[in-house]
Amino acid sequence: MESKPRLLIVCEGRRTEPNYFDGFRKENRNVVISICESPGKTPLQIVRHALQKARELDIGKVDGDSAWCVFDVDECEDKDMRRAVEIAGNELELAVSNPCFEVWFLLHHTFAEKRMDTCRDVIIELRKYVPGYDKSAEHFDHLRPLSSTAIFNAERLERSRVGMGYLAHMRGANPCTNVHHLVKMILGDPDHPSKSENER
Repeated sequence: MESKPRLLIVCEGRRTEPNYFDGFRKENRNVVISICESPGKTPLQIVRHALQKARELDIGKVDGDSAWCVFDVDECEDKDMRRAVEIAGNELELAVSNPCFEVWFLLHHTFAEKRMDTCRDVIIELRKYVPGYDKSAEHFDHLRPLSSTAIFNAERLERSRVGMGYLAHMRGANPCTNVHHLVKMILGDPDHPSKSENER
């Protein structure tokens, strides 16, 4: 029997991101998804932890395997972010949200291009569509039916930022996210490139 591809997702957050991706893990039959929280919270620490976990799990052994780091730009120093991207190299995929993961949630409801300097600013916008939004709550069930809208909006936003000379992890890209690359891979989207164009 042919082995299913394995997807390792290493998250910065304890609840928001793991809860969301766990929803995909429960519904998905095409790929084996492993989700873990990084003990260190800087992008550099997350990347190093992901490299270690990927080696422990022998990610890459099965065709289609990949390891992803999910983290935010908001409280990271630029030099640390650049170093994290450099160390990830071709071994890891990066799903970066600028300033925070809630940008991805917001894009399920609307196209948002106005700069939001803090995660609090993003949550204020998000609460217009998800009243009483709480980071630790379960959001997958109400977001899942809106995935195609979120992917469309994220791709549009990413194209705009790339056109301005910015990648998702650069402060000038705010707001931006490339989480859609990871979601498309989970959903088995054939258009997903082997390495997200943002991080080449």
